[in-house]
Amino acid sequence: MNLKKICATSLALCMTLLLGACRRESETFPSLNEEPSATKQTVTETSAENKNSSEGIRTLKVALPYSDQTIRCLAAMFYSKNNGTWDSSVSGLDVNIDSLTATATNYVIRNTGVTSDGASLENLQGWRESGEEPDLYLAADSKSAADAGLAADISVYASRTGYIDGSKIYAASMSSLLDGGKLYGLPHYCSATIIFGNKDLVPKSGRLQTKCTSEDLTKYLEQIHGTIKCIPLASGYELMPYLGSCFSGDKPVSYMMQNEYRADKESAENVINAAAGYIRKMYDSKYSANADKDGADPVYARNAALWIDSSASCRTWEEYYPGKLYYIHLPCSNTSNPGVPYLRPYTLCVSQKCEDMQFAVDFASFISYDEDAQLLLYRLENLEGLLPLVRSGKVWNMAGNEGGFGVMVTDFRQMMDNAVYCPGSFDNRIYRKTNEYTILYFGVSNEKFNAEACYGVYD
Repeated sequence: MNLKKICATSLALCMTLLLGACRRESETFPSLNEEPSATKQTVTETSAENKNSSEGIRTLKVALPYSDQTIRCLAAMFYSKNNGTWDSSVSGLDVNIDSLTATATNYVIRNTGVTSDGASLENLQGWRESGEEPDLYLAADSKSAADAGLAADISVYASRTGYIDGSKIYAASMSSLLDGGKLYGLPHYCSATIIFGNKDLVPKSGRLQTKCTSEDLTKYLEQIHGTIKCIPLASGYELMPYLGSCFSGDKPVSYMMQNEYRADKESAENVINAAAGYIRKMYDSKYSANADKDGADPVYARNAALWIDSSASCRTWEEYYPGKLYYIHLPCSNTSNPGVPYLRPYTLCVSQKCEDMQFAVDFASFISYDEDAQLLLYRLENLEGLLPLVRSGKVWNMAGNEGGFGVMVTDFRQMMDNAVYCPGSFDNRIYRKTNEYTILYFGVSNEKFNAEACYGVYD
């Protein structure tokens, strides 16, 4: 299938998913008649009032990054909203947690738990081999899970669910996951690539403003280099995959220009070479280095003024640098532009072995896109550095209350419609190869761009 046909198929699927018929929230799910099989798990159980009765019980094994209490609350809210017992005068912000956890349901949800980064391919393969594979799980990378035969195509089920509304979510986050016209997961939340700063290594001229141009960043690094004994920017090559938009007049372009390269190699190479030249000048001017004089990682050695990382790492770095962090957006070419955020979606996938696909997809879409479910998640969990994929102002306000990164949240909300969705796990071949390529070529040499070495061989 050529590119135009793939795009047409993908667009059609997105329109079906986002504009298709929606089930009313009060409509009841049909019951399963078969008895749920017993599975050995270290789990959270959200169960029916008559747990030992097989009549009408639905089971779902999940691997989600949430506490036992949160899973119970989400399950109870899901049940109440689909059975007409939800009190519309309350929301996820103020619903009584004790009352919610006491709600009797007609299903059992068991959670094995994963980190907020999701299950790696190794985790998923281990679960498959041991017979402990969840029905629904947060995946570190949905494409690698699908390629390994571990994630099901949920296109049909997603089109039937009542929680996907194109006017209430950032639809591009979902269309970015389409693979050959098929959908292998639902984006649950996302993180952004940003620049972290150490307040102890700020030049006398003051901190760089949160939004900056590539020229501003260079001048700031020059000021640091001239006055402070440190590495101004650790591992500057890590910026490379996210600079395409900056060197294309702040027009959103794909991660490491891979889509643009497919469409117009010469034009893409011009942008890539311009961005690569920018990175090389940082190294040539001693504004950037990959290690300090002893070969240590300058970020862990607290000898880096700035470094690039995912906003999902905010909690980790805030523990390592208590009270010392500040945040900067990726550089742009013009500060009058709203900005182009480079985001990594974390995806809820369904196992190919799941026996109740629709139930799994309904629950996944509910906890990802229902406003009350999202408010409850931000209320009960520490989701600092993780951005919602719903447009709800209430949810974004809650996200903005999360730790030091909260000051950036309002900016990101204004930029979401310009977002570029990128891979972020080394399970993903493009992400892995791009990282290998950038450290080898852009950080230390002047070799001409090699698309095959960067992207791998295109199909």
